[in-house]
Amino acid sequence: MLKRISWRRLFALAFIFHLSTGCIEKQIGTGPDFVAQVGERTITAREFQLNYEFGFSSLKKTPDRKLSYLESMINELLLSMEGYRLGLDKTERVQNLEAGLLQELLFEELLRTQVSETITVSDEEIRDAITRSKVRWKFRYWAEADLAAADRVYGMMQEQGYANVVAERLTQEEVRRDSKDFETDYLTWLETPPELLDAIKDLQIGEMSRPIELNHIYFLIQMIDIRREALAEYDYQSTFERYEQILFQRKLKGETARYVAEFMTAKNVVVKGEAFQTLAEALVEWQQQNDNTRTLSEAIEEAGETEPALQKLNRHSGKILITFAGGRWSLKDFIGRIDPDRLKIEPAAKQQFRAHLKREIGLTVRNDLMAKEAISKGLHESEAVRNQLRAWRDKWVYQEMRRQYLIQNDLNPPQTDLADSTRSVAHLKQTQLFLEQKLGLLRKTNTVQIYATVLDTISVTDFKKSRWANVFLFKNSSKRPVIPTVDPALGFWKIDNNTINNTVKETP
Repeated sequence: MLKRISWRRLFALAFIFHLSTGCIEKQIGTGPDFVAQVGERTITAREFQLNYEFGFSSLKKTPDRKLSYLESMINELLLSMEGYRLGLDKTERVQNLEAGLLQELLFEELLRTQVSETITVSDEEIRDAITRSKVRWKFRYWAEADLAAADRVYGMMQEQGYANVVAERLTQEEVRRDSKDFETDYLTWLETPPELLDAIKDLQIGEMSRPIELNHIYFLIQMIDIRREALAEYDYQSTFERYEQILFQRKLKGETARYVAEFMTAKNVVVKGEAFQTLAEALVEWQQQNDNTRTLSEAIEEAGETEPALQKLNRHSGKILITFAGGRWSLKDFIGRIDPDRLKIEPAAKQQFRAHLKREIGLTVRNDLMAKEAISKGLHESEAVRNQLRAWRDKWVYQEMRRQYLIQNDLNPPQTDLADSTRSVAHLKQTQLFLEQKLGLLRKTNTVQIYATVLDTISVTDFKKSRWANVFLFKNSSKRPVIPTVDPALGFWKIDNNTINNTVKETP
């Protein structure tokens, strides 16, 4: 029996977030569609708008918050351009990050072209959804881990009643404490999983359902109440666009699952049991060491007699772990493709760890094969992929440039008897001064133009109650921010006003 099951946790619907970032107040088409030009590079109105919306508030300084933020974007771009000049885009770190991102972008672009663009939502479907949203129901539920137990409880509830069976199966204290955990609020079809909705839509008040499987758990439902609200034409007009998006996202979720399942079924992916066991034992041993000084690959290559599982993996790294239509991967091939941080799970829970590892193997194979499918369709040349890849590459090259500056000039806080916090402040000030000087020089060697009239037309969101509020948006699949935004540290670096006036041209 399962106790204190959170209804909202079990039945929360996972929608794919549809990014909507406002609009441009005026049509930008009569002049340049960019807000700044830095040497041969430009910052478009759209790039600025997205960056500003999800950027750190510390960079949005009065009196002109948009101009303040744009200055920080220009500073980061200047440092990135210098990094390109020095070839920092060719470093191993940047190349590895770019390869990982490209696979992610190709996967998304394949789903966009093969799934998202094929979905339509009719007016009739939208009106039907709005009508159904005016029906709400409230019910009690009981959960069991297997079907046989659920069938037994169902029979008992039919004979003795729901409340009597619950009281019999729980202690009095548990009934008092858990009674509300087994009862929902009033729900519409939007808050109810489709599988459950199909099973309870015809239940009458007081009636019990037979066991309903949901996420490998079996639920028994007793309907408590049903409410129906009246509808006016205004209800359709005022909620039409919202329900259009809801239906689109629901269809997208279902069609995406169907497309991926069909794609992977055709690939006939098989994981070899012996090689999997070798991998799992080595990963458990590596995680138990909790050694952050070595990567997984280094730990495997350097394994000694005290690390038998890692040593075995090293000896058998050429063994085949995965086969699929058109190819196969050895243990070494797989290790070179995974992100070990995604495998951070308590090794003591062996069954859970093995299930998690199998899932990661499946996701890694899926992402690789679907990226290859996207390339075969020429999607690596799409504008969306190129633009996102360039934006993140700029960010990584900027990071490398900043790191190179600090290393080359030995910008470490002085070793004194001062407290750590004082040394950190001294280091920050030292870094500020150095990068301020570098940015001043870069502005002198690269022509910077700001198109103020275009900047003024861009609509952005600012919080009236707190100018320090931030909005961050991450991809559910990779936990990566949806777009790269300006380094908040740039808010601490102030360029002398005379330098800005001498290098920045205001263009009408």
